[in-house]
Amino acid sequence: MRETIGVLKMQPNIRVFSKPDCPYCVQAKQLLDNKGYTYAEFVIGEDMTKEEFVEAFPKVKTVPFIIVGNNQVGGYKQLLEFFGEEI
Repeated sequence: MRETIGVLKMQPNIRVFSKPDCPYCVQAKQLLDNKGYTYAEFVIGEDMTKEEFVEAFPKVKTVPFIIVGNNQVGGYKQLLEFFGEEI
């Protein structure tokens, strides 16, 4: 867990791709907020189209999609694992 925290402290560039009415998106953002990390949120349908998202991340099929620095973490469950927390 210490290594993860170190990576996050050194890599403040956290991006969360989400969509409206997405419970896992809300949980992921709450987890980051509770841990005191700032992040940029990109809402599909508002900040970018679905087509733009698919073009940028063709293998990603669900949201939230979280990137920490250059690491594509994945969704909410993967974010929990990234922090070393129980699922």
